[in-house]
Amino acid sequence: MDNSYPPNTNDQPNAPITDEAVQQPSPEFQSHDTTETPITSPNPFISHQQETVFNEPSANANPMTPPGVGVNPIAVVRVLSSRGVEYVFLTFALVVASISLGALIISSINGHYDFNVLAYPTAALVVSLPIFALLFLRLKKAENLNRSLVLDPSKRRSTQFMQIYSYIICFFTLIGIVSGIFAAMSGSYGGSIVKLILDGLVVLLIAGGILFYYWRDERKIS
Repeated sequence: MDNSYPPNTNDQPNAPITDEAVQQPSPEFQSHDTTETPITSPNPFISHQQETVFNEPSANANPMTPPGVGVNPIAVVRVLSSRGVEYVFLTFALVVASISLGALIISSINGHYDFNVLAYPTAALVVSLPIFALLFLRLKKAENLNRSLVLDPSKRRSTQFMQIYSYIICFFTLIGIVSGIFAAMSGSYGGSIVKLILDGLVVLLIAGGILFYYWRDERKIS
């Protein structure tokens, strides 16, 4: 009786242990391995840096990007229109003419008829009043031919300036009249209260007339 056993096929010579065999864990321990395996690009010709750049979202694709980001602002210089320059000339002539007219009337009320006192306001009125009249008629004619000039921003800036200017003059003139009346009532005012009131009324008529005209003109535009 042959007591020999069949050869064991599992008995193989010991294979040499390599670094690859040591580094790769057995399948039964792979589920417990917590070591993160680096993810490589499926395309071997694309490096990791290139892949990262490709995966980054563009700035334009982000809906939360505020408008104007990445746009260089350009300074905008505001200039007057061709008619706007004429409106500025008109406004300047009106201011000089109104001050000159008021100075002449107030000097006459207070009895100052000296030529040295009246020379400068008279010269200013002689120069400014014809220029104002010429520009006023010219611009009114242009407005009648072209109604868009009524809404010209340069024109409206000039008219609004005149409204503010004349309002401030009327405001402080009223304060001066009331203050003079209180001073006369207390006996501390040495001048004539009648002349003071007349002077104030002259200023109110001139400045108030300008304010009323431009105020009504502004309401027509609106």
